[in-house]
Amino acid sequence: MKHFNALLLIACGFLPELAQALASDKNQPIHIQSDSAVRNEKSGLTTYNGHVQMDQGSLRINAIKIVIHSIDNEVTKIVATGTPAKYKQQPTITKPEVIATASTIEYLITDDKLHLIDNANLIQSDGSTMSGNRINYDMKDSVVKAASADNRPNQRIHMVIPPKSERSSNHTPDHTTAKE
Repeated sequence: MKHFNALLLIACGFLPELAQALASDKNQPIHIQSDSAVRNEKSGLTTYNGHVQMDQGSLRINAIKIVIHSIDNEVTKIVATGTPAKYKQQPTITKPEVIATASTIEYLITDDKLHLIDNANLIQSDGSTMSGNRINYDMKDSVVKAASADNRPNQRIHMVIPPKSERSSNHTPDHTTAKE
């Protein structure tokens, strides 16, 4: 448990940049392209299928399927699924994009939370990476929680923190997944 708490404290130092971009991007319109779409007015769900791309400011999500949850025509949650679904967003004008991949990405807009579920990978603009079965990020409180799969005891959380010289150069790796 000590190692898990230490990992959380270390990781919290690397994720606040994700929240900076989300605050400004939330005020931008959402643009979606897909092969098909179905809107259910009663449930407030809109499902987009087939090569879906969603953009909102610097935020981009690519997936096989995106479901947008709305209450009173206000988007409250976005769920993207893919093999993997991909999320990227530029934290500030001067930093490279933050990249996340997972089988499922849940963006809980009203709660300011981002959940990366199943084969989760996160690459920060400073070059640090985190991977595991699940990564949850509470943007309000700048708290990250990562977990391995319960049914796969050999899969553990993996985090790479580059030396300070690499982090200060604002270098983002060319790959989009962290090694486990």
